[in-house]
Amino acid sequence: MRLSGSWKVAGWLRRYLAPAQGWLTDDMLDLNQLIQQIDKIGLESFAEPEDQQEKFLAAENAMSFIESDPTKFLEKVDLSQGKVLWPVAIPLEDIKSSLVVPPHLTPVTVIGVDGSQIMPSHHEVHTCYLLNVGCVEITYGSPIKPRLTTRPHLFHRPEDLYPLVDRRRVQVDELYISLERTILELQTLAQLSMENLEKGLPVVAFMDGSLIPWSVEKLTDKYKKFFLERMSAAMNLFNNAGIPIVGYLSSSRATDVVNMLRVAVCPFEVSDCRKNCAHLNEENFPCSTVWPLADRQLFFNHLVPKSRSSVFLSGSDVMRKWIPDERICFTYLHVGAEIARVEFPRWLFQKPELLEQTLGVIASQAAKGMGYPVCLSEAHHLAVIRGSEREKFFELMAARMVNLGLQKIRTSPKESGKKVGFI
Repeated sequence: MRLSGSWKVAGWLRRYLAPAQGWLTDDMLDLNQLIQQIDKIGLESFAEPEDQQEKFLAAENAMSFIESDPTKFLEKVDLSQGKVLWPVAIPLEDIKSSLVVPPHLTPVTVIGVDGSQIMPSHHEVHTCYLLNVGCVEITYGSPIKPRLTTRPHLFHRPEDLYPLVDRRRVQVDELYISLERTILELQTLAQLSMENLEKGLPVVAFMDGSLIPWSVEKLTDKYKKFFLERMSAAMNLFNNAGIPIVGYLSSSRATDVVNMLRVAVCPFEVSDCRKNCAHLNEENFPCSTVWPLADRQLFFNHLVPKSRSSVFLSGSDVMRKWIPDERICFTYLHVGAEIARVEFPRWLFQKPELLEQTLGVIASQAAKGMGYPVCLSEAHHLAVIRGSEREKFFELMAARMVNLGLQKIRTSPKESGKKVGFI
């Protein structure tokens, strides 16, 4: 299979011209031009602490206000449902709680999954996409050997590339494939969890990232329904088997709790953002005295290593469509290196002893992974598809198709030019 013979000329030009002209190098990102822009970021960051301290103080006052009359606050949140522009957390415990997470001592099997994908490209030898799921199974307190595997799934049929949405065929995009990857990860995690439960040891299942499918809201109602039905079916397996499933978020940008504080400081009886503040930029909203802050920043001063915040119920729109026991809750856990966000279904919160054991397993995994759960770190390394692997994948596909008797195998001129270059 020959794409072009011009690579010899192109390679010679690169070797000959680069040293002489000084304008062509292997690194095409000009770092010299970025230095001043990087310096500007550093200088501007010095101005942030004073402003941040004012927001922290306002947030502390808001938390104290909520704690002084939680019933009245929850009534305001209820009246404001659907009228606030952001998802608002609902506290299920005292909001200033800082609870010590017990150490994990009992035998347990931890299972972690993570995924990656190769997006479809019509410039390659065949239009298709690949989902790769890394799976890690580690048992502690038992001589069962760890198992690390990958599960690649190739999608190439017309119904894969042009799924039926509202009775119309649509071309897959990155959002659609990302959501399908989430479903595949969840289903794989459920399958592995059920298999390991038969070995007689407790199981804790880890997913990398949020259990809340935020981006599904961007797609049509019918796809949303189809997606949530599949996700609910998988989540229900964990519930029926009593297997804790958690979503672990490192460096989370979530602001659900801060949004809750924005409702607390809102001067209006009902927080109706569109009615009361539509004429303002967000930074001028009355509630922006506590914004922008991330939840993890808020809890940094409240938690010590191996302690957690109170538990909150997610106020995301998509979660309101789920049955109450499956709605996603979250807490913030100080794992030493950072404040991590840990998500789990509400039925786990309703089993306090199992929840505490689960959080102990999470803290232990983070310690073993030097700040990040070791099962998820290993799953990521298994799942990730590097640039060289992507090229080998398409080369393998081309070679196999030739072996099967297909004669005309070629990439588009654009792809050929990207791989070869002419200068």
